[in-house]
Amino acid sequence: MNAVIDAIRSRRTVKKMDADLAPSRSDIESVIEAATWAPNHHLTEPWRFVVIEKEARRKLGEALAEAMAKGSKDVVPPERLAKEREKPLSAPVIIALIGSPKQGENISAQEEMVAAGAALQNMLLAAHSFGLATSVRTGLHSYSEGIRRFFEMQGDERLIAMVYIGYVTGMTAPGKRTPFRDKVVWRES
Repeated sequence: MNAVIDAIRSRRTVKKMDADLAPSRSDIESVIEAATWAPNHHLTEPWRFVVIEKEARRKLGEALAEAMAKGSKDVVPPERLAKEREKPLSAPVIIALIGSPKQGENISAQEEMVAAGAALQNMLLAAHSFGLATSVRTGLHSYSEGIRRFFEMQGDERLIAMVYIGYVTGMTAPGKRTPFRDKVVWRES
C-alpha cells in the first residue's frame, strides 16, 4: 500500500498518553514545521502556534475550567470543573493551532479556515510518523473570551484546535469509516 494512504488509515485519536514522557523538542518543532507546509491560497500562511508544556498546562486547565464555569447557563458541578482543569495534564505537550486569517481583496475567510484545517491534518500525520499519539480537543468553552486572552488572540484569530501530543499508553482501537462509495456521486455530463 502507499505509505501516505497507510499513515492516513492508521492514525488514531489517542486519549491515554504518558503525561510524564514528553516528545523531544525537535520532534515537536518538526510537527509544527509540517503544519506550515499546508496548502494556502496566496501563500498567506494563516496560522500560528502556541506550545504548552510543563506548568503551563496547569494554567491552561485553570483557564478552561474558568471558561466552562462562565459559559454555562447553569452552575457547573465542582467535580466537572475539576475534571476540566485536569485535562491538559493528560498529555506532556499541547500545541494550540490558532487560525490567523489575513485580510485582502482576493483573500477568502473560508479558504483561510480550510488552510488552517490542512495545517492541522499535517500536524497529526507528522506526529504519527514520529510514533507520537495525538488527540484534538476543543469544546464550546474553548472559543470563549477567556481562552482568547490565554492564547493572546487578536482580531479575527480563532482557535482551530488544541493538539495533545505524547506517547500512547495501552492499545488503540482500529478505525472504521463509511465506505467512500456511499458518499460519492460521479457526474460525467
